[in-house]
Amino acid sequence: MAKVQREIFIETHEVSIIKRKSYFVRAYCELCRREVSLFPPAKAAFLTCQKTEEIYSLMNANKVHYRYFKDDKPFVCLTSLCLV
Repeated sequence: MAKVQREIFIETHEVSIIKRKSYFVRAYCELCRREVSLFPPAKAAFLTCQKTEEIYSLMNANKVHYRYFKDDKPFVCLTSLCLV
């Protein structure tokens, strides 16, 4: 009697959702020429897995778009940050 060999493939994937209270502003970015999400540098660093210091250095080098809102605090354009 011949042996029958079976192969079973199980495909799995995992999605992690992190829910945090996030403070952002939807506003018009003049350089992107559209409405974008603007985040404080610390939140932008968290979303892009970078250090806050790296976000500030990108801002100083004018490589990302940013605006000042509420109490003169900077907010980074997430669209421009993703293109860096």
